[in-house]
Amino acid sequence: MNVVAPSTLTASAPVPVVPPMKLSGLEPVLIGEGALFVNIGERTNVTGSKAFARMILNGEFEQALSVARQQVENGAQVIDINMDEAMLDSKAAMVRFLNLIA
Repeated sequence: MNVVAPSTLTASAPVPVVPPMKLSGLEPVLIGEGALFVNIGERTNVTGSKAFARMILNGEFEQALSVARQQVENGAQVIDINMDEAMLDSKAAMVRFLNLIA
């Protein structure tokens, strides 16, 4: 039997506290330990959706807005928007789209 003197024992490391993820748009969204499922709309992405990319590349921003609107109507709490495409002025497209969606 091994006996260890209490003075030689060390305290276990404290469990780190992970701060909740903070997302914002018109309203803040906190996603933390107690959060339930978060539905993220991913169709407003020029690299992931050919239809959305075509709308943005053709300057059809009103039609592209309908994609985002439809995702929200179908329960999306967060919209993932991506304008990173080689044939596109990504910054200008993002600014225009976000100004329209706000």
